[in-house]
Amino acid sequence: MDDERMSLPRRAAMRLWLLHVATVRSRLVRPLDGRQAFVAGRRPLRVLLVGSGPAMGWGVGSYDLALPGAMARALAASTGRGAVVDVVPHHSAGVRRLRRMVRSAEPGRYDAVVLSGAVADAVRMVEPKAWRARLQTLLADTVAASAGTVVWLGAQPIRSIPSFDSRPGQVAQDHAELLNRIAHEVCGEAGAVFVPLSGPPPGAGGRHRTPSDYLHWAREIVDALIPALHERDVPSAAAASEGSDRAQAIARLKLGSRGGDARLDGIVGTAKRTLGTEIAMFTVLDDVKEWPFASAGAVLDEIPIEQSACIHTIQTPDGMVVPNAVEDPRFSGSALVAGPAGLRYYAGYPVEAPDGTRIGAICVFGRTPRERADGEADLDVLRELALLAQRELWRFEPVAEG
Repeated sequence: MDDERMSLPRRAAMRLWLLHVATVRSRLVRPLDGRQAFVAGRRPLRVLLVGSGPAMGWGVGSYDLALPGAMARALAASTGRGAVVDVVPHHSAGVRRLRRMVRSAEPGRYDAVVLSGAVADAVRMVEPKAWRARLQTLLADTVAASAGTVVWLGAQPIRSIPSFDSRPGQVAQDHAELLNRIAHEVCGEAGAVFVPLSGPPPGAGGRHRTPSDYLHWAREIVDALIPALHERDVPSAAAASEGSDRAQAIARLKLGSRGGDARLDGIVGTAKRTLGTEIAMFTVLDDVKEWPFASAGAVLDEIPIEQSACIHTIQTPDGMVVPNAVEDPRFSGSALVAGPAGLRYYAGYPVEAPDGTRIGAICVFGRTPRERADGEADLDVLRELALLAQRELWRFEPVAEG
């Protein structure tokens, strides 16, 4: 259905309703924090959530309370693993815009890519035949570019949104049901997973959306996603970062010219106190050197990349432990090990820039060797602190809403 096939009175009514939708949306709370939610845990699953509608987090003030946080918690509960959900939101993204957004988000880094644009296109009353063709192209491109599972979120009942519960809302809801039928067919053809979102249970006194609504949808998404992840055996999707990529990501964040950060200092101090080591740092590595952006216990100078322990850490998907550096040929000849510092123990976990490039590590150094089992337990702590550090880096990110 499009404007040409609608009667003049209905066309006018729908345009007035769209103005009403835009007015309601402009007054809503939505998340303004770092576009990531996580649950710390080993071998974390990485999910990319792109688009409009439920991906925006309308009605709540943090992505932890919106769909990314709810999905991360549901994934962790269902798999016993960690989960990191990155979100690329746009308030009106439909299929046409989603194709550009997905391409720029590097979907190959993720175990699953979840696309949301059905509601935006339904309220615009897009023509079904053209929409089918665009969705086929979007899903084909995303499946080809992604190393994991691709999910399309069907439009939830439009009238389940309190402010959209009206006669024009029913017209949009009928159109959404048509688009959902098309999407179900196209997903089957493309090898993607179609998730028909239902209306959340009533509650919250007419609020637009609540955390319980997002948890409701997260469970529906994860229940459909888990079998597909098991079928793929979920390889680690994140690739090692090249030196030139790190240098560019560091330049975008202006880390080379910043004088430190109190919150990152606090994260590093927590690592030192919690793990009982002599030194803890957040190190940054470009293409030629490593330097401590935040440190506790010692201030080490920058060193050539070839002498770095953290360069090995950022090549791993889930951190690195060196129980006794004297016994490790990679580090036994280092001045930090053989020299006066006498360092023996190391544990580190990669830290990513907002664009996913691994630019450094949260790491600890000790002068006493430890058992490997103790080191693996330390990684559990460093994993969560690294995710907190990544969230802090979002404050440095200059890129505005996509």
